[in-house]
Amino acid sequence: MPAFSSLKFNFYVLWKKILRRKFFFLFLAGFILFLALFWWQGDFTYARRFFFYLFPYLFLLMAQDIFREEIDSGCLENVLFLQLNFRRYLFEKNLSLLFLGIVFSCLLFLPFLIGSIIRQEFSWSLFFSFFMGLLAGFYYLTLATGLGLKLRAGSNVLVVIVVQVFLFLSLFVGLTSLSSGRDLIDLLLSASPQNSREKLLLFFFVAFWPNALVSRSYSSLSLRLEILFLIIIFLGLQAWRLSRLELKRE
Repeated sequence: MPAFSSLKFNFYVLWKKILRRKFFFLFLAGFILFLALFWWQGDFTYARRFFFYLFPYLFLLMAQDIFREEIDSGCLENVLFLQLNFRRYLFEKNLSLLFLGIVFSCLLFLPFLIGSIIRQEFSWSLFFSFFMGLLAGFYYLTLATGLGLKLRAGSNVLVVIVVQVFLFLSLFVGLTSLSSGRDLIDLLLSASPQNSREKLLLFFFVAFWPNALVSRSYSSLSLRLEILFLIIIFLGLQAWRLSRLELKRE
């Protein structure tokens, strides 16, 4: 089957699967309501800022249990029946998820873009923040799909969220109890490292929370290249794992 037909079939299956996920649409509705409340209260700027920082999580949630469900359920036999390469079919899910994530993100971004124009607050930096958010979303997507080859039942998403929660709790404890913690917070807010140690800390922070890239403070080319490099690493590891995947025969 041609590559385009394979992608079309992949997208169709993925879209049907996402439509069955009540939690994803519940999160999406809650996210929209959260932003609408800020906007309604007159804090349009804060609503827009929250949007940029939070919309990359849509990509993460869409990647929930995206591999194990089909691998364990025997659905891949249908892929073989259609004369498709099941390994390529699984890997192409990255493209289908990316496309869906971009569509959802653009639909959510459009009201803020129009609102910024109406309020005469338009700036080309809005597109920069949006594209950096898409990059962070693709990072989450490749990370979650890679974890999804081993973890099941949404554990791939849960692991990422739990790690981030511990990261921010650690920062909060450091801020309230240690003077060095305050220095670290200042570094993360300004994103202006003065030495190699601070650069390393910044790299680790962005790797754990790529959403920071939407901020102008994190416009450093090295940080963006770091995320691109990690995306390539995740995709490479995923392709390697899929190349070793064998279907269980009854």
